Amino acid sequence: MLNVYDIILNLSDSMRIYESFEWDNKDDIEHIKKIPMIRVDTDTLFDMANSTFVVTKDFLENIYNKSELYNSYSKKIEYLSLFTDTYRVIAVEFDDTGKSLFKSYLLLDEEDEVLDLSNDLKVTNLKYNIISINKSDSFLTRCELLKKRYLLNEIKSSYKNKNYEKINYIYEEINNYSNKSIEEKYDELINDINSNYSSKYESIYDILNYKNKTTN
Repeated sequence: MLNVYDIILNLSDSMRIYESFEWDNKDDIEHIKKIPMIRVDTDTLFDMANSTFVVTKDFLENIYNKSELYNSYSKKIEYLSLFTDTYRVIAVEFDDTGKSLFKSYLLLDEEDEVLDLSNDLKVTNLKYNIISINKSDSFLTRCELLKKRYLLNEIKSSYKNKNYEKINYIYEEINNYSNKSIEEKYDELINDINSNYSSKYESIYDILNYKNKTTN
């Protein structure tokens, strides 16, 4: 374990860790003064990035209060650490039971600097248990994910409120005219957006979003 100084983190509790080029100015960005870093193997780092997991009490004690925020009184963060396999770096914050809560990648230039230090570390055999695998649309950008969720919510809400005109409109914009039942169209749209979201839905999102803004 070694300490890393002066880095920026975007600790997110979402099911996906965003790359720094996807960070938003509304995100809760933290300026970290000091944080410990531990080297693990690549399989372990993969599990950390793609699951919710629990570490041991012994490990928590090793990192307890070793991270600090940059502010007027250097506030300590109880359970926060960097993990690396010498190729990528992930920050993980835990609760007092050892469960992973928040995660962040680093800014690209800062990650390069940190990786230069990581080769001096010995690999730690970290003990952990996976609670759940985080399912994510790994090939979609953050913006595309937001648009996908928006469309799913619009379709589900329209179906629930029996606004079938909107569902017919969306379906026919994508598939042209069809005499399928509204239930069939609804199921097909939901399945297609969940499984095959692509640029064909971008214009639908823009139209619906514009209409909702002008009517509110």
